[in-house]
Amino acid sequence: MEVESDVESEWSGLGGKTTRGWKQEVSLALGEIQGLLREQNGLLKRIAQGLDRGLGAGSEEEVEDSTIRE
Repeated sequence: MEVESDVESEWSGLGGKTTRGWKQEVSLALGEIQGLLREQNGLLKRIAQGLDRGLGAGSEEEVEDSTIRE
């Protein structure tokens, strides 16, 4: 009979065996997701600020003039 466990074991980089439960795994994953969302939020804010400065409420002509030219 096989018994299912809530604990996952894996080898650590220090040569020992570490044991983490599923709750700790979920917590670590949520922390990583939170960091990624904060980073993405910062990038989206920068994009929005750039659009506000570059486009404004001007005419279509001003939008064409705001493009980068070589």
